[in-house]
Formats: sequence, C-alpha cells, structure tokens
Amino acid sequence: MFATNCPRCGKLFTRTGPPVCPECVKAEAEKYEEVRLYVKENPHVSAQVVSEECNISIKRILHYVREGKLELSEGMADLNLCSQCARPIKAGRLCEKCAKSTANAIADMVAVGAAANEKKTGQPGMYTSK
Repeated sequence: MFATNCPRCGKLFTRTGPPVCPECVKAEAEKYEEVRLYVKENPHVSAQVVSEECNISIKRILHYVREGKLELSEGMADLNLCSQCARPIKAGRLCEKCAKSTANAIADMVAVGAAANEKKTGQPGMYTSK
C-alpha cells in the first residue's frame, strides 16, 4: 500500500488495488453500465452515436469490447476486428476460428515440449522448462 495521485482526477489516495481512486472506479462502473444499457436499448446505432449520446470515446467503447464486458450491437459490427484475420467480431480479441487455431497451436507446443522432456528424462509427463 502506498499513497499516489489518481491519474484520472489527480486526487491523492492509498492504492490497494486498481491504479485509480475509488471514486474513479465507481464512476467508470457507472459509465460502463450506462453504455451497456444504451447499446442494449439501441442495437442499430453506430459507435459514433453511442459515443456522442453517452459522452464516451470510441476508444473506451472498444476497450469494453476487448475486455469482453460489452458485446457489439448490429450497428457497430465493424468496430472490433479479430487481431489475427481482421474479421469483424462482437467481443474479445479473436474470432472463434482464430481462437480455436491458437488454442490448437498452444496444445501442439505443449505436446512437443512434453515429448522432448520424455525423450530427455526417459519419464513421461508434462513439459517443464527446467
């Protein structure tokens, strides 16, 4: 625990968790809820309209989407693109196809590491880096 200034409002606070003060954490939660409800009630509006109506940046809306907190409505379908293939997605960073492909690649790497470890030690088991 240490005292620091909130990067959003400048207020001095004792940091025990998030890098912003409790008041800014609360304000952020309220803003998120406002945006979530607006998008739910107005599924055909663009991100620009949501930004203007809720007084929030498009960058912040995209942050909610990439964190998986907010799913894009029909009107904002092209706001969030898959990090690997650039297809429009409703939430997160990867489309379903790329997420599966990445998971399979990781599983393959773990299997190769385990096989190399077994060959090296003569004992089956999980891959360890030591």
